[in-house]
Amino acid sequence: MKLPRLMIIAGVFLFFLTGWGISSSLRELPPLSPPTASSESMENQPAGQGQTGQKPVENPPAGLQENETAPSGETERAKSSQEKIPAHDLHPGLPFYPSLIRIGREGTVSLDNFTGAPECGVCHKQIYEQWKGSMHAAAFTDPIWRAFVAMGSEETGGKIDKLCIGCHTPIGLVTGDVKDAEGIFSEDTDLVSTFGVQCDACHVMSESHGAEITAEEPGNGSFAMVPGKVKRGPYEDCDAREHEGIWSSLHVTSRICANCHQSFHGNVPLERTYDEWKHSVYARAGIQCQHCHMMPVDKAVEAARTLTPPELTGPASELKSERAPFFPHWFLGANVPMARQNGYQEHAREMMHRLQTAAALEMEVSDAVVSPGQLLRVRVKVHNVAAGHNLPTSLTELRQMWLNIQASDQDGRSFFHSGELTDTGALEQGTKIFDAYAVDESGQHTLKPWKIDHFLWNHTIPPKGMAVVEYTFQIPRGIRKEVRLVVKLRYRSYPQAFVNSLLKEKSFTVPIIDMVEKRLVLPVAGQ
Repeated sequence: MKLPRLMIIAGVFLFFLTGWGISSSLRELPPLSPPTASSESMENQPAGQGQTGQKPVENPPAGLQENETAPSGETERAKSSQEKIPAHDLHPGLPFYPSLIRIGREGTVSLDNFTGAPECGVCHKQIYEQWKGSMHAAAFTDPIWRAFVAMGSEETGGKIDKLCIGCHTPIGLVTGDVKDAEGIFSEDTDLVSTFGVQCDACHVMSESHGAEITAEEPGNGSFAMVPGKVKRGPYEDCDAREHEGIWSSLHVTSRICANCHQSFHGNVPLERTYDEWKHSVYARAGIQCQHCHMMPVDKAVEAARTLTPPELTGPASELKSERAPFFPHWFLGANVPMARQNGYQEHAREMMHRLQTAAALEMEVSDAVVSPGQLLRVRVKVHNVAAGHNLPTSLTELRQMWLNIQASDQDGRSFFHSGELTDTGALEQGTKIFDAYAVDESGQHTLKPWKIDHFLWNHTIPPKGMAVVEYTFQIPRGIRKEVRLVVKLRYRSYPQAFVNSLLKEKSFTVPIIDMVEKRLVLPVAGQ
């Protein structure tokens, strides 16, 4: 550890801050050796199709398999090739390729050119506390990300390292403090690098650029950094004591988010959140990412309902009175597991609230009164009412948003269901799941971004869009009085087997959030 820098930050910690929630101990995180998973441990079933919602699903190919690792010698050849031809020679102007980050000034930069997040928190305490519980703050310490990058690094000979590091610790990459996957786990990594997507990662951005491989679209860390005393943001009249401040148009548009929330591997688009927004009614109405993810949930919901950008007043620092525009730095998304694991329960509750306001359900039945032995058709409509991007979004081959339906009699005995969990935490066959199905170049299912060649389908729901699912089942002949129908839209950030395979003994139960629920009671004829 770099002692002078550490002593400065430690002093700031002890004197000004309490309740630090992000672990800086790298010994407790997964080992560098990437975990592997057997086919039996993986679970990612294709969605059931057809009107019944109960179509049997063939045994799904494993998303992470031991036999997918690079052949003997391939990793070393890849490393040797990289050493012979530096990335910046192959891609002039992109010194950190495949990350597209650039330095917007002459010369190299060092850690001393950047201000660590705790130092910013001295004057911006409220914003700092909000940021601490966000996924931006946990971007570097997230154990799932670490384990996944370690696996990808080994299988690609380090080719993906800078791409992943660039968006999860931009300062660590541009200073050379975290050069590769090994640096993610190194005890010599400077504490400043471990703060992930921190204040200076965004507020020294001077521009967003595209590259030929992304058709001039932002993505893969496509921004320039100019570290120093000048900080960029949404105010024209900044007169901060410790730094200069200038207004930046980039910081009040979605493009600043697109730099990292849009990703490609080679010419394969992986994460398309910015594109989903850009072609939506929200973009046409001038509602930016900040208007939902940097606002209280209720204001974001109101913006979605009215298609009017919300306004908020608040203190940008403890040294200033309230001002507008004000953007709280919660960066609320859907990663409830990490917020809970890191001890930020308030953030987890707000994320759940965000999920529970994003969608709406409608349920229609073929018959308002049912008879024993008849077939009943149930149609479920799932509306994306308050997300400015698809539901779900971001690495949708991993996300799980699905319908759970149960039909039971008057005593609560279930006679039909879909979307239940097995004893291992997997989704039962025939579950209707709103996901994307990725395959490698040989057409085999994969969850590894670095292996994805294309997607066979994408069942996610676009902004203000709708999906329709039908189920058909028989009413039991012995039923009496009534039929009770319950439909839930449920979400979890990743399959349980995926987390188990990566984290092994350090795995945890992935929380399931019930986003929205609809109930209906149908009387039985003659009762």
